[in-house]
Amino acid sequence: MPLEKAQNICDFFCKSYAKVNLFLKIVGQTQFQNKMYHLLQTRFLRVQNLYDTLEFDFDAENFEIIGEFDCPLQENLIYKAYQALLPHIKPAKRKDLTHTRVSVKKCIPTKGGLGGGSSNAAAFLKGINEALNLGLSQESLMQIGVQLGSDVAFFISDLDIANAEGRGEILTPCKSEDTPFAVRLFTPKVSCESARIFQKYAHDFYDAKKAQQTLQQEWLHMSNTEILSHDAHTNNDLLKAVLSLHPSLKEYCQDGVFLSGSGSCFWQKERNDNPNTKEKCL
Repeated sequence: MPLEKAQNICDFFCKSYAKVNLFLKIVGQTQFQNKMYHLLQTRFLRVQNLYDTLEFDFDAENFEIIGEFDCPLQENLIYKAYQALLPHIKPAKRKDLTHTRVSVKKCIPTKGGLGGGSSNAAAFLKGINEALNLGLSQESLMQIGVQLGSDVAFFISDLDIANAEGRGEILTPCKSEDTPFAVRLFTPKVSCESARIFQKYAHDFYDAKKAQQTLQQEWLHMSNTEILSHDAHTNNDLLKAVLSLHPSLKEYCQDGVFLSGSGSCFWQKERNDNPNTKEKCL
């Protein structure tokens, strides 16, 4: 995700890519920052041709974010990334940062399970680190990212495909044969609140014994081919909770079509492995 010199009135811009989950399994629970979280095993795949664009310029009166968002400023992950970054940089650079304007062109559907908010936060951290020469290492940026969201670390890592554990922040590169591939996206006009989906799962579907059994199935060692041979319910433990709250999404549960994360978006592998991502909005 290199930073590029803009050709318009902004100073720099960078791309903020979407992701899909090849599988998402719940293997336990843990406490983090005084909240209970589900322990996950998942495999992230970066979607190369679906991305938001972040533009940076540095003449704002105060730190400013411009874009079409469905949340207050204080809940925006870019703003949270800005706040989390401040203690890690020198006072002179901090002053530059407080005069930054971030303009976001949104293309990734919100609350669809494609990681748009986390990707925006990661792109901001990486982009501003380069633009302002903050000198923070990738590891330092990932440590900041972990505070913001479970999949922010994946977007900072620049990996195209990776296994993830914990809350999603513990990354391991996949085996060499498990290479990235092109996907077709199905993006219904349905918004899934991740917190509500996980709450529904915890209340109606979580079983500690079943979680331990899932842990023993060694999903992280499965090949992409083996994962894609399963059905949508097998590959994503949250699908039952999603369909319980949004039954209209049942029409997408077809052979070779899978749910991404805890959102409303589904995907399938491109049969001809066309590098150009196709998107179907319904």
